[in-house]
Amino acid sequence: MREPGGGIEQVAALRKQLDEASSAVREAYRDTTRLIRLLAAVGQPSSPEELTDRMLQVLSDVFSADVTMLAHVAPPQMVVHHSCGLAEDDPAHGTGWSLPAEAAALLGRAGVATLGATGAEAMPAPLAALGTRFAVWIPLDLTADPGDVLVLCRSTGEEFTQLDLQVLASVTHRLRMALREREQSAVMARLAQSGHLLARHLDLSPLLDEAATLLRELTTADDAWVITVRDGRAVRQAHSGVDDTLEPGDWLPGWEEVCRGTPYTLLDGHRRLICVPVMRDGEPCALLYAARSLPRPMTGEAVEILAVFANYVAAAISNAELYRALGQSESSLRLITDSISDLVAMVGPDGRFAYASPSHGRELAREPDRLVGRRVTDFVHPDDRERLESALAGAASGDKVEYRLRTGSGHWTWVESALRPAPSAGGTVVLSSRVIDDRKRLEDELRLRATHDPLTGLANRTLVAQRLTEALADAEGAGHVGLLFCDLDRFKAVNDRLGHEAGDDLLKQVAARLRHSLRPGDLLGRFGGDEFVVVLDGVGDLADVAQVGRRVARALDDTFRLHDEPVRISASVGGVLGVRRRTTASAMLRDADAAMYAAKDRGLGLIEVFDDAASSRSLDRLGLRSDLLGALEGDQFAVHYQPICDLGSGQVVAFEALLRWTHPQRGPVPPDVFIPLAEETGAIVPIGHWVLEQSCRELARWGAMGAKRIRVNVNLSPVQLQQPHLARELLDIVQRSGVDPGDVCLEVTEHSYLREDVTESAAVLRTAGLHFALDDFGTSYSSLNYLKWFPIDLLKVDQSFVGGVAASDTDRGIVRAVLAIADSLRLGVVAEGVETEEQRAALLALGCPLGQGNLLSPPLTPDAAAELLAGDRHSLAAS
Repeated sequence: MREPGGGIEQVAALRKQLDEASSAVREAYRDTTRLIRLLAAVGQPSSPEELTDRMLQVLSDVFSADVTMLAHVAPPQMVVHHSCGLAEDDPAHGTGWSLPAEAAALLGRAGVATLGATGAEAMPAPLAALGTRFAVWIPLDLTADPGDVLVLCRSTGEEFTQLDLQVLASVTHRLRMALREREQSAVMARLAQSGHLLARHLDLSPLLDEAATLLRELTTADDAWVITVRDGRAVRQAHSGVDDTLEPGDWLPGWEEVCRGTPYTLLDGHRRLICVPVMRDGEPCALLYAARSLPRPMTGEAVEILAVFANYVAAAISNAELYRALGQSESSLRLITDSISDLVAMVGPDGRFAYASPSHGRELAREPDRLVGRRVTDFVHPDDRERLESALAGAASGDKVEYRLRTGSGHWTWVESALRPAPSAGGTVVLSSRVIDDRKRLEDELRLRATHDPLTGLANRTLVAQRLTEALADAEGAGHVGLLFCDLDRFKAVNDRLGHEAGDDLLKQVAARLRHSLRPGDLLGRFGGDEFVVVLDGVGDLADVAQVGRRVARALDDTFRLHDEPVRISASVGGVLGVRRRTTASAMLRDADAAMYAAKDRGLGLIEVFDDAASSRSLDRLGLRSDLLGALEGDQFAVHYQPICDLGSGQVVAFEALLRWTHPQRGPVPPDVFIPLAEETGAIVPIGHWVLEQSCRELARWGAMGAKRIRVNVNLSPVQLQQPHLARELLDIVQRSGVDPGDVCLEVTEHSYLREDVTESAAVLRTAGLHFALDDFGTSYSSLNYLKWFPIDLLKVDQSFVGGVAASDTDRGIVRAVLAIADSLRLGVVAEGVETEEQRAALLALGCPLGQGNLLSPPLTPDAAAELLAGDRHSLAAS
């Protein structure tokens, strides 16, 4: 036994180390929580503007910043283009702040500054002028000069730390990538439409005007010009913007470069000019200029956008020039139409073909001569005839129309026609058409990709939300709207064991079965991962929703085959009912998700439906889940210790550490309520580490008191078992506490899924001296696998069998079988939930040596456990 004085000093040192470690864990958990919140904000679908505003607000909340802003730095100015906490009329939003070169260089790299401090980054004057005491800034792109910079300012509170800077740097990188992705998506969508918008113009002047407008929108420029080139001279321009100072002539910015077909860029102070030539036959036929000033300088990506757009302009100019030539004379018309692939026709006032170009034979397998005199609508799909007739009647508007034509081979093909009145032809209309089957297929494919899951072909999250919203808004629809939220049980286990290919195959098989289990009008969607959603339009009540939910669950009863291996899987299903014009889609999705989790809590493959009362309970559960995230930092947890005793003598041989949560408003929260919430949020990992720290500290305290050597059992959650550095982290905690690893036993439940890396971690811990107990033994299919793969020392018989051991032959037989297995494998056995003397006697008669339960002792506070060990009572034998 250690000397008393040395033991006290060692305990004090260990306590200090544990306090420091606990503080570090709380800090790490706080940083992880705010990083998760920031990354969640970055990932929400939104426009670039909405994303920027939301992120500045979240950054202000998370980092307690008085002012957050996104500014462009270009000496001698710093112009703020988004802010939170900065007055809207501040000059920073317009003319900007004056910025010396040294301050600009400072803001060009990430830094932290404290006003008036030494050894820290200098505080740029514009930030100090705001009354800032502490500031941190991070450039959005370290390769851009000048570039955008994210700035956070505090006028009170604590300094920003280097860890704050690291978290912000990570979030800023994600923010830049998210902004870039959204901006590129918007530009690409607009660019894809521009060719169609340009091609509708048959005259050059409106074509160039449209091109200038589109050019300015695509590059978000202040000004855009389209200048045509004839015989080496710039002769015509179209302009969109406010500053029309670019005049065509013998020389223009970048003239020599663009005449060689090379894009040109010019940075003049705060203004950037980009020019891309429109090439035809190796020569420029037009020049596309775009200019933009601070605070939004154009990037190199604008050149790529202009290059693609230039091809559309070239095609549109060629098309317009051809159509202009068509109107010169009928002979010229015939010459040109005979040589081009477009379908050119003249339709008289009676709606009959007066002329059809030879291309009708090549493209539609219909001889032009046999078309003349026939009504155009005779060849048009019945669903499209009214649309074409309306377009022919309004041909003067120059609009285009899409419709289906029957070819000579008998199938339908999509065409697009531009309609113009023929000059001096008394109501005759010229149709210039082209076959657009390929474009239609591409549009359908793009539309399908935007609204459907690529793996299963089901509706995706976007389409499900859209259809659900539409159904709820339909006031004249029959009945109510139901929603089912389905989550596959044990899917991750299959995915980890057989690989992602097998997981994808399983998802496709599940989708096929679910599809066949639904009504024709129901919408089945994949919400992501292993989650499926069903929209039920036109149901009577919750009973109807539950009936469909049961049919969905039964569809997965039969065995699946993956790589010639049989696999069984089930789904937990949550259902809700929505009232049209009253319920929202977001509320239904929230409640269905909560109902699904309620079903999963009850067991696998079950269905739970929510009414209004259950919805209120789900909101209460969400509130409890949110409060749980701060419970560890708020010192709301405690660890109690339940003795594990010799059933014959009552001698205490070990304690099981049990976590308790006292909510500041709700009071004690049962473990079966908050433990699943902690596992869902991931909070169980730091909480579990904290429980092990507390238990080891108590074990060390008992030893210092001179108590007999005793073991403490600590539960490990399935979520903890999946952590990549489990063995190292747990060993660090045990070693820091100074207790013998052999006095620590880790309890795992057999519901946890075993992976190879988990068993490797367990082997490392067992080699270091820690023991393992298998909790709830006999209640899951994986029991014997655990005994085969896991280094188990102790079996704990589940209380569901112990409860009937005195009266039920079945339960008594199960306990006898467990004892036989333990004996053959040389394992210890503990009976859980011993509540009566009859149960104790029956267990002793069967040869079960150890037990725990309220008959022996309820869970004790740390002080009560210490009293038990230090006092005269060394056992808890029944009186």
